Amino acid sequence: MSALEDRPPAAQALIQAAGSGSRLGLGPKAFVRLDGETLLERSVGLFRSLVESIVIAVPAADLDRARSLVGGPGIILIAGGSTRSETTRRLIDEATATWLILHDVVHPFATAASVSQLLEAARERGASAPGIVNTEYLYRRDGEILHPPGGVLVGQKPVVFSADAVRRAYQTLDAAAVSDDPSLLEVLEVAGIRTAFIEGSARNIKITDPADLELAEAMVALEKCRSGA
Repeated sequence: MSALEDRPPAAQALIQAAGSGSRLGLGPKAFVRLDGETLLERSVGLFRSLVESIVIAVPAADLDRARSLVGGPGIILIAGGSTRSETTRRLIDEATATWLILHDVVHPFATAASVSQLLEAARERGASAPGIVNTEYLYRRDGEILHPPGGVLVGQKPVVFSADAVRRAYQTLDAAAVSDDPSLLEVLEVAGIRTAFIEGSARNIKITDPADLELAEAMVALEKCRSGA
């Protein structure tokens, strides 16, 4: 069977790549390099073999720069918003598929196998995401214990969800009790969709600050050592 025939039907990837990267200190996160590739290129590389169309939101000033890296057939580039949730909404407004896969370039170790599992779970429940169980006590800033180990899940990317459901949610979002900058899962709750979590991976790290990037570089180096590359 060809790679095209293997692709999930009616699914489209949406990539958040509009972050400024202020905590990382290396400019826009989309263009930070890991193992010779930008985080944007790594994300697009993951989805090229899984979907036929990818919508990417980058800073408005960097549209041409992004196009020079990943532009081509099946790639739609748009300007991101001033907040995470605004960028997400712009991506969804641009989407055309029945099932949408929202990813963020700061998760460079997501896998195709995980995406396949998420699609299967989302088709049963309406939305799905990977999550890992907390292994430490979680506290409020004043010291009050909130959750013991194993008490909560830490959500990861990508998130897979029904396009119809999220659009219904956005129609009533303004009247709903949500935060000023709601997460996608919070938006889906407005439509009555409770996200189903599948087992995530501790390897699916999020690159936010310099220490995270150092860890990612160490992970890549270890993979190369193990493979003899």
